[in-house]
Amino acid sequence: MDQLLDQLDANLKELYRKALDADQALDALKQQGKGKYQAIFPANAGFQVQSARFMPYLAETAELVAAMRQSQQFSTATLQRAVQQLKQLHQTLQEFQQALKHH
Repeated sequence: MDQLLDQLDANLKELYRKALDADQALDALKQQGKGKYQAIFPANAGFQVQSARFMPYLAETAELVAAMRQSQQFSTATLQRAVQQLKQLHQTLQEFQQALKHH
């Protein structure tokens, strides 16, 4: 179980820098009058938070992983939720970086 949680933590660390960079790019786009949206992920994406930045989503996932580590007993549903959130963050951040390169 610790190995699994360590892998989730490694994913969070990898995503942290990408999310930070993406949020800075989003701030720059907003200053240019672009990026007029309310949330990165739709309400049904499995996140409780709704934000126009990546870090709040990453923070929610980090809290979920930390809670699993603290309890050492967690349901398959909780694990699936954390993995799904990480997957969505990886995919969306990658797509965002690709979109920035093409502009």
